[in-house]
Amino acid sequence: MNPASVPEISPLEFIRALRAGEALQVVDVRLPERVAAGRIDIVPDGMFHTIVGSRLRERTNLAGSGIDPAIPVVVVCGHGNDSRVLAAHLNRIGANARSLSGGMAAWMNLTIPRRLGAPEGVDRLIQFDRVGKGSLGYLLISSGEAMIIDPPKDPGPFLDAAEKSGGNLVAVADTHVHADYISGAPLISRERGIPYFLHPADNVYPFDDSPGRLDIRPIHDGMSIPVGRCSVRVEHTPGHSPGSVTYRIGNDAAFTGDFLFITSIGRPDIAERTEEWSGLLWKSIQSVRNEWPPDLIIYPAHYSSEGEREKEGGVWARFGDLPPRNLSLRIPDERAFRDWIRRNAASVPVAYRKIKGINVGLLSAGERESEELESGKNECGIGGG
Repeated sequence: MNPASVPEISPLEFIRALRAGEALQVVDVRLPERVAAGRIDIVPDGMFHTIVGSRLRERTNLAGSGIDPAIPVVVVCGHGNDSRVLAAHLNRIGANARSLSGGMAAWMNLTIPRRLGAPEGVDRLIQFDRVGKGSLGYLLISSGEAMIIDPPKDPGPFLDAAEKSGGNLVAVADTHVHADYISGAPLISRERGIPYFLHPADNVYPFDDSPGRLDIRPIHDGMSIPVGRCSVRVEHTPGHSPGSVTYRIGNDAAFTGDFLFITSIGRPDIAERTEEWSGLLWKSIQSVRNEWPPDLIIYPAHYSSEGEREKEGGVWARFGDLPPRNLSLRIPDERAFRDWIRRNAASVPVAYRKIKGINVGLLSAGERESEELESGKNECGIGGG
C-alpha cells in the first residue's frame, strides 16, 4: 500500500471512537524516551504497543508483536509522517492500520469544548479539555461579557467560542503561573487589550526569586472581578504556588486551578520549597474545609484519569462529595499531612523549570521546543483516592 493512500484518523475522531466503545489498538513507533515523556494513555495497557519504527520495518508478519490482527490499529509518531509509512507496512503484513494525523503533536493540542451547567449570574460556562495533558480551562459569559480562565499557549478554541457565543472578552486570568504548560493569557491580554489577572506572588521565578516581567492586573484575596452581571471573587489558596488562587462565583462555583483536584491536590514541591509550601497548602485546605459549602461545584485545572469525568464528560464535583475520593481532605492534622506529602513525593519534570520561566516572561522557546516542553500528561497533583 502506498503511504499516500493510507487512511488517517484525526485525534478528535480517535477519541470519539474510543468513547463510543470502539476497540482500537495503538502502536507508538517513536523512540522509547519520547514515549516515556508522554504517550496516549486512554487505551488499556494491553491495547498499547511500543515498537520503534526501524524495528517495525524489519517485520514480515505480526507474530510476536502483540498486535491483534482482528482489532484495528492506530499508528502514532511525532507529527504524523512516519506513521503513514509504517501503517502502510503494517497493512501489508496483516494489520488493519490507520495513521494518527498530526501525530502526538496534534494529540497534545487537541482541545474539546464542553458546555456545562452555568452557575447563577452566568449565561454560559464552557470547559475546555486538553485530553492529552489532562488540562482544563474555562470560558464564562454573562450579559454579553466574557472571561477566560487558564488558557493554553494556543487559545484559539477559547477565542472562537467567545466569538460564537457573542461574548465580548473583558478579562483573562490564570489561577497561578503554570509549570506544565505555557499560558496563553499574556498573549490574549496583549492582543485584545484586556487585563491579565494574576496574583503578584506568582509574578516571580520561584527557583531564585527573580522578578517576573508580566504585565498583570494584580489580584488579592477578597477582590471581585466584574463580568457582566456576575462577580468573580478571588480567594487566595496558596500551596501549589505562593500566588495560587481560586475564582469563586458565590456559593455555586469554584475554579480551583491546581489547588484542589477531584482526587488529589496540587503538589507543593514544584520549586523545591516543599516544607514552606506544604505549610501554606495545609492552611488553604483547612480554610476551605471550614468555609466552603458542600454544594459548591469544584472546577479544577487538571484531572489524572478518565474516572474523574461525570456522565456527560465534564470534570467537576460537589465539594461535599470530594472527601471519600480525595485523601488530602481527610488527613486530620498538619504533621500527618506533611508526612503524607513526603511519602508521596515524586520527581518533578525537568521541563517545569523552563516552563515556569517562560510563564513569568523571563525565558522563551520556539514552536518545536515548546512542543517538547509540554509533552506528556500533567504531573501537578500529589496523592489520590
